[in-house]
Amino acid sequence: MENPLLSKELPDIEGLLALNPKIQPYASLVSTKTTKKARKHWKRNQDKNCSTCGDLKNDFDDIKHTTLSERGALKEASRCLKCADAPCQKSCPTQLDIKTFISNIANRNYYGAAKAIFSDNPLGLTCGMVCPTSDLCVGGCNLYGSEEGPINIGGLQQFATETFKAM
Repeated sequence: MENPLLSKELPDIEGLLALNPKIQPYASLVSTKTTKKARKHWKRNQDKNCSTCGDLKNDFDDIKHTTLSERGALKEASRCLKCADAPCQKSCPTQLDIKTFISNIANRNYYGAAKAIFSDNPLGLTCGMVCPTSDLCVGGCNLYGSEEGPINIGGLQQFATETFKAM
């Protein structure tokens, strides 16, 4: 009996499996020092030296309120390009899967977005509020030079985790 293959060549199993990337079963952490060292190669905005900054002890007036409404979060998530190289993800010290949680928000899957955040970082709500996203993930966003500006990743992260907390 003849082989039921459609072609004479053997199927390229490795090539087929490469099309479906595997999800890591655990979070991988990269130190901030390593991230900052690597940032020089892929960061798209200028290096920010804060030599003129004043003392910020007990002064939180300069921190912007990042809470988004559901409508604002959906609009912000729909702007994401879901880049193949994901410079925002490379710049995150906790290696948060930013593309996944933004895609989940865009699809109104807020539980899935929170699950993606908390699986990589148990302190997701805190990081959404206090992480210096303008220097890390937002600074690497491909939309940084666009008219509307980069994606508000910290605001989306805070929205997803607060929505999950309210469930």
